[in-house]
Amino acid sequence: MSERMSELSAEAKLRLIDEFRASLDHWNDAEDAENSDKPQVDLFSLLSEMAALKNEVRLESRQFKATLDELRRFGDQLREGNERLERDLTRTREQSTAAPLQAERRLLHNIIDLRDRMQAGIDAAGKPPASFWTRLVPGPTRFAASVAQGQKLTLQRIDDVLDSYRVRPMQVVDQAFDPNLMRVVGIEDSPLAASGMVLREVRRGFLQDGEILRLAEVIVCKKEIKS
Repeated sequence: MSERMSELSAEAKLRLIDEFRASLDHWNDAEDAENSDKPQVDLFSLLSEMAALKNEVRLESRQFKATLDELRRFGDQLREGNERLERDLTRTREQSTAAPLQAERRLLHNIIDLRDRMQAGIDAAGKPPASFWTRLVPGPTRFAASVAQGQKLTLQRIDDVLDSYRVRPMQVVDQAFDPNLMRVVGIEDSPLAASGMVLREVRRGFLQDGEILRLAEVIVCKKEIKS
């Protein structure tokens, strides 16, 4: 090969060198043309886009948080509204249930008051005549006894009505005073009873289903303190 190169003239060598240089220039031009179609990476533009994207993400995060807060407030308002509605419904049910019970208790109180008057009339008719002349003339006495007998029948019917409503009279005489069931209207000393025991019942008390319908009014024994 070296022998052949030595045989080339100086002019041929120069021509080969020019052709080789032209080939290199052509390859460089072709590579530049090929690279010219590819986008060039700009670091400043890339950083700017990343900053814009970060701001957009931050803005969307704030909007999302605001939406969550609004939903949370709406949920709290909805829960409060439901609780208020439930309280109103409970109150309405209690009132609708209590109204008939209150009307029933008023009716029973009126019946019991009527019973008191009937019992007072029977007790008065059963007392012996106060004067000698009244005892001497039997007509009025027999009439009073007949009226008392009719009142007893009426009183029995009243007791039957109260019993149908599960109303029972209290048994308080000879019992220890109970402030939950009784009200003291008088005190007396009695040698036959201990202090705090009920001596008499002035007005009868009644229970309905074990609950107080009317307190009993009683006379209670209280021992005198001897000096």
